[in-house]
Amino acid sequence: MEETAQNNFLGTEKVGKLMKMFAIPCVLSLIIQSLYNLVDQIYIGHCNTLGTAGNAATGIVYPLTIVALGIGLWIGDGCAACMSLNQGQGNTKGTARSVGTALFYGVAASVVLMIICFCLKDKILVAIGAQGDILAKSSEYANFIIGGFLFFTLACVLNPIIRADGSPKFAMLAMAIGAIINIALDPLFIFGFNMGMTGAALATFLGQLITFVLHVAYLFKSKTFKLKIADFIPSKEIGHILKFGISSLLTQLAIVIISIVNNILLFKFSAGSGYDTAITQGVVTVAFKVFGIVVSIAIGIASGAQPVIGYNYGAKKYDRVKKTLLYMMIATVIVGVIATIIFEAFPEVFIYIFGNGGEGVDQEAYKQFTCLTFRIYLGFILFTCVVKNLAIFFQAIGSPIKATLISMTRDVILLVPLSIILANVGGIQALLWSAPISDIVGFALALGLTLHALVVMKKKASIEVNRVTTT
Repeated sequence: MEETAQNNFLGTEKVGKLMKMFAIPCVLSLIIQSLYNLVDQIYIGHCNTLGTAGNAATGIVYPLTIVALGIGLWIGDGCAACMSLNQGQGNTKGTARSVGTALFYGVAASVVLMIICFCLKDKILVAIGAQGDILAKSSEYANFIIGGFLFFTLACVLNPIIRADGSPKFAMLAMAIGAIINIALDPLFIFGFNMGMTGAALATFLGQLITFVLHVAYLFKSKTFKLKIADFIPSKEIGHILKFGISSLLTQLAIVIISIVNNILLFKFSAGSGYDTAITQGVVTVAFKVFGIVVSIAIGIASGAQPVIGYNYGAKKYDRVKKTLLYMMIATVIVGVIATIIFEAFPEVFIYIFGNGGEGVDQEAYKQFTCLTFRIYLGFILFTCVVKNLAIFFQAIGSPIKATLISMTRDVILLVPLSIILANVGGIQALLWSAPISDIVGFALALGLTLHALVVMKKKASIEVNRVTTT
């Protein structure tokens, strides 16, 4: 029972202290993870020879990165959920087998993804919406990005496992070191060595490589499991891992679908909107990256709470589950409100952060479309944060179907069709309203399912009290 003792504090320590211990490092880890693409965006945006076309190119490649991220989180979050629930139930046998199985499938999936992307690279980029100069820059940027999928995906598999193992600070530190390397190398490669898009991609590749090495090094000092060669033999645990992590995969795949649909629609309707394609695709790409940072904070809060919720739900300590959920929601609402104020009141700040569009760009049109995009498309990001948060809550209590329903309703069932319909009816500006409408409806569904779950938990708590009393 040594493994159980390692994480007993999840059921006894004050919830507020646990949230600080797990959520803060998790939030920072995910922000740092988002910085890999965001930092490239900033430096590329300030390079006159790359500008909006370079930003648009990173937006074209972005869906491929998100697929790799989704696969990593699918396996990693699923494994972490299994670990937390088992620890709460006092069932620690097989934890190492779960981790070994997760790593085996992480390697296999990332290698397959790399082969497919390299073989079909340009065809995929064209299908996503790349043409002309944007296609050339996208293809150049994609080379090192695809080449790093193995390291990137496995780091994403290991990061939630390390957090569930009770080492959230190490998980954060490993991500931070890789991001710092990326940040330091970007200006050197892009401006110093004049490597352009290749320089940005190479800096990202090297940062991800270091992050991967640090994550692997942790396996030799893990707390609740010790890996043996036999643990890497695929086992039936993969079924539980994939079931519990499916919401994470679908959430990322939804981003891929949205990104691809937007790139295609922006390419199709930009000419009639008065905005150049490089401006619309470049600005929406920037908005997506900023959106990703804010949502990463919300997801980080929920992911940090996941081990606490999973452990206590498994241990039938429902009051602690509800208290953790309350803390999680308060923190998320604060983040969403602050982001909304910035997007609505100060959208111009992102022009200064990400550059003015580069050479030959209509500055007034660029500024106008940036303000429109941030004020409208990201106007209800508070609701988005809550939706993502509650999907992870259901994942933590072992309800993957509800978690998936919440994620898919906002991102796929509503947002994608609305984007297509509104773009065809009212053009680019109408397309921007697809997000706030989806946010409102998705929030209503997530809130309803959560209230129902709390009622069910209350009944379970009463049954548990009666059972203890009678025995």
